[in-house]
Amino acid sequence: MNRRNLTRITALLLTCTVAVGCGRSAESPTTSRTAGDLKPTTAAATKDADAITWAVYRDVQTIDPIYVFDYPDNTALTLFCESLLRTRPDGTITDGLASLSRTDATTLVLDIDPDATFWDGSPVTADDVVHSLERQRDPELGGFYAATFSRVDTIEATGDRQVTLTLSQADYWLDGELASLPGVVVQRKYVEAKGADYGTPSGGVMCSGAYEFDSWSPASGVVAVPNEDYWGEADPRVAKITVKGVVDEAALTSSLIAGEIGGTYPPAISTLPVLEENDAVTVTQGPGYATAALVISDLEGTLGDVKVRQALSLALDRKGVVDNVFHGAAEDARWLANPGTFASARETYQAAYDDSPVLEQDVERAKQLIEEAGATGRTITIGMSSAIPDIAYEAGAFKTAGERIGLKVEFKSVSAEAFINFFIDPKAREGVDAFPTVTYGDYADPAALSATVVLPDGAQNYSGFNDPEITRLMEEARGTEDAEARAELVIEAQRRTMELLPWIPTAQPNAVLVTNNELTGAVSSFAYMSSPWAENLGAR
Repeated sequence: MNRRNLTRITALLLTCTVAVGCGRSAESPTTSRTAGDLKPTTAAATKDADAITWAVYRDVQTIDPIYVFDYPDNTALTLFCESLLRTRPDGTITDGLASLSRTDATTLVLDIDPDATFWDGSPVTADDVVHSLERQRDPELGGFYAATFSRVDTIEATGDRQVTLTLSQADYWLDGELASLPGVVVQRKYVEAKGADYGTPSGGVMCSGAYEFDSWSPASGVVAVPNEDYWGEADPRVAKITVKGVVDEAALTSSLIAGEIGGTYPPAISTLPVLEENDAVTVTQGPGYATAALVISDLEGTLGDVKVRQALSLALDRKGVVDNVFHGAAEDARWLANPGTFASARETYQAAYDDSPVLEQDVERAKQLIEEAGATGRTITIGMSSAIPDIAYEAGAFKTAGERIGLKVEFKSVSAEAFINFFIDPKAREGVDAFPTVTYGDYADPAALSATVVLPDGAQNYSGFNDPEITRLMEEARGTEDAEARAELVIEAQRRTMELLPWIPTAQPNAVLVTNNELTGAVSSFAYMSSPWAENLGAR
């Protein structure tokens, strides 16, 4: 393997602290891409590949689809499990385990592919589908995706391989959800046999994907092996894939170049310029769904005043975030939604996005807003993790911004493994006004992330934000069949969201894929988070 840059990598990382990140040097390549340069997938493999390790930023915590809610867990689950519909690498939706038709606006029929089977050879049945969807919306189980089924009245088997959903209102967001984690189908008898162990190292999963569950231990990671009797068209070529957490960027970068790690989808990595220069790896940027933002988690405190939120946004050095966190692999923020999500009504969305202002820095105006709000000297507490470089840098950037305009900013720092608790545990958010994130919607549509943030029942609406006009626009969009008309409503909601700032966007990252040069065929768009990303992976 080519090790010519290992010394340089070590020196670079030793001079970069987690608290401030690594800036782009004059010698580092520019990695920014225009939309036309972004690639949704890499060239298909032509040969089988030996066993590989696939790195994620922390160890996997669950592979139960109702609880999977972060990059490492999604990366593991989408190796194994398939959804009723499928998200293509370009973000568009096609048939998956089933095809979808509407007999009217409130009646959806799912016809399961007659060839679809689980790893044990048994067919994927209507009973399995009903069970999987009911698990998602069961309040007793407390899954993350129940709100996506809020317009679903009944889910019934209407044949051995047919399921009918009856809705209370039309819902055209549901197609995207059924092509993502909420639409994942698991085998009922296996789930019931494993009980509380399902989706854990001791219980595993039973799904239908091109790779099947082999083993999982905290020390070695989650192990997938080819499903030799896969029912679909994919031909899994990698002998074994181990999904393992690698927290340290120095170790990750060195191992990628040395060939010890086969690939990774880093949400952000400070050594991206170094990796782009190295002949041992290939860096591919694709359309992203994610948004880097400051999550406002408490509207009762200092950030409850919209002028304070607007001031903090105006004071932020977003160029520093794009350069030092994403190293150019991101677009300037204009909306809460990333333009990589423009899979439908693409031209309409892109034109409106291009007409929207870039969020530029204006410290003097920010100071005026703080004075108008009477907030000078007030405190905000930001939840963060110094062990996650991109999160640490964003938190530091907001601390600098706040202090420049007269606020006091404190940190509540936790471990990398505990950072997810800000999203899932109200107790972890106690005393925290906000926390930075790089997060995403379930599918390629600007409404997908926004719905989780701005709607009163949104899964990521931690502050209780509720604006009647935004809610009206979004709910009307949800029930609008025509894609162009639906887009116009979402555009208006995006514009008002940027005025009220329930979250403060910082950047719109591209999806980044880093692979050993011997590998190809992986999905390189953000679709890897919701659909099989490795079924065409193999050797060049």
